Amino acid sequence: MNFFTLAISGLFHKPFQSILSIFAVIFAMAMLTAVYLLSNGISEGFKRNSAGIDIVVGAKGSPLQLILSTIYHTDVPIGNIDMDEVQKIENNSMVKQAIPIAMGDNYKGFRVIGTTPAYIDLYKGKIKEGQIFKNPFEVVAGSHIPISIGEEFAARHGFAADSTDIHDEKLYKVVGKLAPTGTVIDKLFVTPIVSVQDAHSHHDEHDHHHETQQVTAILIEAKNGAALMNLPRFLNQDGHIQATNPSFELAKLSKNFGVGKDVLNICGFFILGLSVLMIFSTLALSLSERRYDMAVFRVLGASPLKLFLTLVSQGILIAGIGTVIGIITGHFVAYSLVELLGSFEGIILKANLLKISQMDVILLVFGCLTGIISALPTAISAAKTDIARLLVSK
Repeated sequence: MNFFTLAISGLFHKPFQSILSIFAVIFAMAMLTAVYLLSNGISEGFKRNSAGIDIVVGAKGSPLQLILSTIYHTDVPIGNIDMDEVQKIENNSMVKQAIPIAMGDNYKGFRVIGTTPAYIDLYKGKIKEGQIFKNPFEVVAGSHIPISIGEEFAARHGFAADSTDIHDEKLYKVVGKLAPTGTVIDKLFVTPIVSVQDAHSHHDEHDHHHETQQVTAILIEAKNGAALMNLPRFLNQDGHIQATNPSFELAKLSKNFGVGKDVLNICGFFILGLSVLMIFSTLALSLSERRYDMAVFRVLGASPLKLFLTLVSQGILIAGIGTVIGIITGHFVAYSLVELLGSFEGIILKANLLKISQMDVILLVFGCLTGIISALPTAISAAKTDIARLLVSK
């Protein structure tokens, strides 16, 4: 009988303790895996969705809210700015490209974004069915929206899917559908900017307001590095608008998010430390009850090294089984959370959450090392067993 077979039989000597130890490792590794996948997915998603956007111009208010509402569509816009600002910014020598967007409506929870075809190009969007919009109230639907070419709908004011304020004066018509991009545009309706302005023009007339020809924000690509540094300062001199750098705001957001991530990681490592103690106690208890059997193995020819490897293998088995199951569980937990929350759709690529990553290999190695470390004291004790004294005492 080799040491690996002995290690497996050792697990069944104290099955309850072994199962508890395995579950402790599973819980720790699942937490560490899920936290890594989500934080890494969010970080990559932020970068992917803000690529090509150096500066965002919008109404005065929270810079972070401006970024989250206009780039990631996870917040409510601050307000609108005059359409005249678009022309001024487009004519600025420091601006390479300026894309206006107008928003404020939805259909079944999917936001309707008034803009130009350059917005679709920004996210490398490609028409999968139909064609690009050419006329007002024609829309192109993102790949995640369950709607067909030719369907018509009335947008609802605001971002609540159950809003009772419906723009039914003119219906939108779906003329195209985009191929998946892995960005926020997958869950957006995109239409000419005049569509949203006209819809709100009817709305304003009904409410006796006349705030037409406005946009929610302007997405800017700076001409060069110097322009990126100077343009926000120049634009912020205007008391009616604000210009903010997405990278700067996301760095602050990541820092705040990092605190929560660190707390979860600390909890994961604490549980993993607890599992080390559980594995150690399981092996120590098993050895104390099987010390006579170990002595018999020695008499039958088992070397101290074989006993040492048997206990180490037992520790690796407990930690290894727990780590593998924990990593798999962590992947499914991260995937399920993104599926459940929904707001991360377009930011985190769900398919990537089920793929094997480099971190999985690192955690597997780390888990096995944890098993070795937890088994070492007991394994050394087993290897040093005094056969003669033990057999005499028996």
